[in-house]
Amino acid sequence: MNPQTTPSAKAQDKAAAHPMTKEPAENERGHVHYLDYRDGFRGVKFGTPLSSFQGLELIRDMRATKIYKKANDELKIGEAQLEHLRYHFVDDKFIGVSLFTKEESDGEALLVVFELAYGNGIPQKPHAGGENSNHSTHAHKFLWKGKVANARFTFGENHESESWIGNNELQDRCGQLQKRIAEEAAASLL
Repeated sequence: MNPQTTPSAKAQDKAAAHPMTKEPAENERGHVHYLDYRDGFRGVKFGTPLSSFQGLELIRDMRATKIYKKANDELKIGEAQLEHLRYHFVDDKFIGVSLFTKEESDGEALLVVFELAYGNGIPQKPHAGGENSNHSTHAHKFLWKGKVANARFTFGENHESESWIGNNELQDRCGQLQKRIAEEAAASLL
C-alpha cells in the first residue's frame, strides 16, 4: 500500500496546508483578549469606586458621568508624551480613561503601544496625510472591542490624537443614564 494514500498521510498533508493557529492566552499582549484581561488602566480595574482614588480633581460634571484629572499624573506612555488624560466615572465607578496627545509623532507612538498591547485595531475612515505627514494615507480611527472592555484611537484634523480605554458594561450604564437625562430634557420642552 502506498503511504501517501493512507488516511493519516492525507491528514498530515491537510494539516500542513492549513496549519492551526493557537489562540493567544488572555494575559498575552498583542490581542484584544489582553484588553479584557486588563479591564482597567495602570493597574486600576474599571468599576473601582471613586473613593479608592487619591488626587483627583473634578473638571466636568455631566450628571450621567463625572470627569476628573489627577494632580501629578504620569503623562508619558512609552515614547508618547500625553498632553493630558482624563478619568471618567459613572455612578462613582471608574468607567474608563481618555488620553490626549498634541503632536503627530506622540499619537503615532501611542498607537504603537495600543497595537502592541491589544493587537491591530479595526481601521475606520481613511485619512489623507498632509504634505508633512510620514504617511500618504492612514486610518483616521481604530477600534478594539472585547467582551469586557473596549478601546478606540482617533487622529484629529491636525494629527493630534484622542484615545479611550473603558469597560463595556459601565459604558452601557452611562448610555442608559444619558438617554434618561435626554428624555427628561425633551419632556421639559413641552
